[in-house]
Amino acid sequence: MTPTPNPPSAQVPAPAGEGSASHGLGPALWLSGAAAAVILLFVGVAEGCTAMSGGSVRSEAQFLEHVRDTQAAGEDVVRSLGAIPSSVVLDRSSSDASCKDDLGVDGDDTERDQPTVTWAPDFGDGDAGYRAAVVTLRKRWTEQGLKVTTRPQADPVTGKETGLQEIRTTDDGVTLSLSPGRRTGEGLVVADGGCVRHHGVWTDQDGK
Repeated sequence: MTPTPNPPSAQVPAPAGEGSASHGLGPALWLSGAAAAVILLFVGVAEGCTAMSGGSVRSEAQFLEHVRDTQAAGEDVVRSLGAIPSSVVLDRSSSDASCKDDLGVDGDDTERDQPTVTWAPDFGDGDAGYRAAVVTLRKRWTEQGLKVTTRPQADPVTGKETGLQEIRTTDDGVTLSLSPGRRTGEGLVVADGGCVRHHGVWTDQDGK
């Protein structure tokens, strides 16, 4: 007897509307993704404008407190290197070329300043003393949980690397750095409070 072949499997038709719904998910997902991208773009633009405008406006009291915190952070670094801050302070500055209202976003009662203080501690062992200071700061900042970066320094005349490094970190909005000074064994400690918009008028003698 010749076996009867099995009948072909019958295809079960898809429920009405299922095909069209699955095809409709593509455009819907694309539109959702596009909307999210637009929102992220607006957020990025807003953050960029805030950064370019110098951030939020601080009161005069808040800004003077930031000035004092900036100087105190730098003095702490100088002391950790074995120097007396008041005896090696080099410069106090309230402005920077990049800290300007180029976009015209500041009101009449808004000022912007970049409090920066520089010290010039001297290390008795010349370049060896400077390298030891870099090691000291790296250990200190690392133990405090701060991110530490270094970069090699080049001779300003020859362009060749000197074998010395600049070391830098940022702590609570204040950028701290140590770089080689003008003489062998001299360092430059800089505490930079960043460009800040604020109320009130400030000079580099205020907030001491």
